[in-house]
Amino acid sequence: MRLVQGIPASATATVARLSPSPSSSPPPPPSSSSSPPPRPTFGLLNGLGAIILGRPTSTPSPEPSGSSARSAYSTWDNRSAALQVFYPAGSVNPAGNPKGGAQFYATPLDLTSAQTVTMGYSVFFPANFNWVYGGKLPGLYGGHISCSGGNAALDCFSTRLMWRSGGEGELYLYAPKNKQTHAMCADPQSDCNAEYGFSIGRGSFDWAAGAWTHVEQTVRLNTPGKQDGGFRLLVNGQPAISRDDVFYRDKPPPSASTTNTFFGGHGSMYATPKDQYVWFKDFSLIFNA
Repeated sequence: MRLVQGIPASATATVARLSPSPSSSPPPPPSSSSSPPPRPTFGLLNGLGAIILGRPTSTPSPEPSGSSARSAYSTWDNRSAALQVFYPAGSVNPAGNPKGGAQFYATPLDLTSAQTVTMGYSVFFPANFNWVYGGKLPGLYGGHISCSGGNAALDCFSTRLMWRSGGEGELYLYAPKNKQTHAMCADPQSDCNAEYGFSIGRGSFDWAAGAWTHVEQTVRLNTPGKQDGGFRLLVNGQPAISRDDVFYRDKPPPSASTTNTFFGGHGSMYATPKDQYVWFKDFSLIFNA
């Protein structure tokens, strides 16, 4: 992750290209001759992201040209910074080729004793954003990392959000699949995929295109072994998804936050057909409030 400076106060902004040029290569891995460093509390695992000075208030998606992406923004707010994420054409996820989106795991607070955790952030999709079939957005996790990608989720959970075709929103839940209530999957707005995550409340809200959307998700852990966990999602301050029957755990796991965003799903049908950008800001994490 790097800081990109020099966003002017005028209506025209220059944004450094976040993808490597065809002649460049990714940085080499750490030397195997040295001991591995301790796992950081916060770190960017992979992906194409940069903190930029300034953020859009209304903007088209920049079209990369040469070594940088340039676009005339209708307005640009220079009072704060934002996380800009790049999804190159043909990308599906940060582990694919080409790499697209970004992912990191963060534990900025000691959540070992947390029973209730609230995570919030704002996201800006350009007015001409191509949603394709869907993509992942940040959420919370517990137990261990990598509770995604088809993981059986026997001893972990994750509560990422998703966009779907046309900008429909949902909770994308990984949790012990055979221990959820029948009512959760019987909901007509839910699709409980046995191989991947559970799509909960699809279409309960829409992500705005050309404007900021603020989301705030609250996870209340279940009593170990019982189907009494809670999930609540507020979108721009309004209730969107609420459940009180979630089974997150058999035993108490620690919780933390995960930020990942990419197109997918799995497979080329989810790939973005063009270079696209999305902006994030206002990240917050509260526990036992």
